[in-house]
Amino acid sequence: MENKTGKYFKYAIGEIVLVVIGILIALQINTWNQNRQDREQEQQILMQLLNEYENNLIQINQKIFIRNETILSAYKLLKYKNDETHNIVADSFNLHLGRLITRPTFDPELGVTKELTSSGKLYLITNNSLRNNITSFPSFLGELREEEMVTFNMAEERFTPFIMEHYQFGKIIGEMFNDEQIKNQNTFVVEEGYNSVIDLFPQVDFKPLLHHTDFEDYLALMISNTGYTNEQSEGVRNKIEEIISLINGELKK
Repeated sequence: MENKTGKYFKYAIGEIVLVVIGILIALQINTWNQNRQDREQEQQILMQLLNEYENNLIQINQKIFIRNETILSAYKLLKYKNDETHNIVADSFNLHLGRLITRPTFDPELGVTKELTSSGKLYLITNNSLRNNITSFPSFLGELREEEMVTFNMAEERFTPFIMEHYQFGKIIGEMFNDEQIKNQNTFVVEEGYNSVIDLFPQVDFKPLLHHTDFEDYLALMISNTGYTNEQSEGVRNKIEEIISLINGELKK
């Protein structure tokens, strides 16, 4: 009886061990499958993020370029103000003035970024630095947006009404739509019989505006505000480039 009891006990222990081993193997296989699925999903998310931030990089570079052109136009108008040779061409004056009233703002794509945050799928991104950069990026834009609004409001509420009071907008609009930087971004219907928007408006004397006592102050403000906004934009661009670099590093693994 003792021998039989010992055999049964050993048999029961063996069964238990086999069951435990089977459970552990099943858990290991399940964990391996889950990890594989998570890594596949992570790769898909990384590709979506890469597309999103590459588009954001293209856009921020365009906005920086437009603002730099605005600053150059402001300097050009300051030189016109001090030009005693009177060899200033009206078309050139209108073109540079038109660039000053443009109000470029950075409107990033954040669909994938926000979806990751709201859905709780951020855990799928295994790189801690990348995960932190993605979660903090929307709030990182705050200072840039504030500076953009300062420039936007000044152009919209002060500089544009000032120009309308002391000059004309027709020729400015015409030159803006002839400007290659702007023409590709807008569609304008011109009445049959006119070669361009410029033909719709007569040219008036721009010298009273050029030599108005407040004009120089507005140019100085545009240079200052636009320059500082671009400094903030360059910080955002650096952050985007860092995120892109981290994503590419993960995709290569």
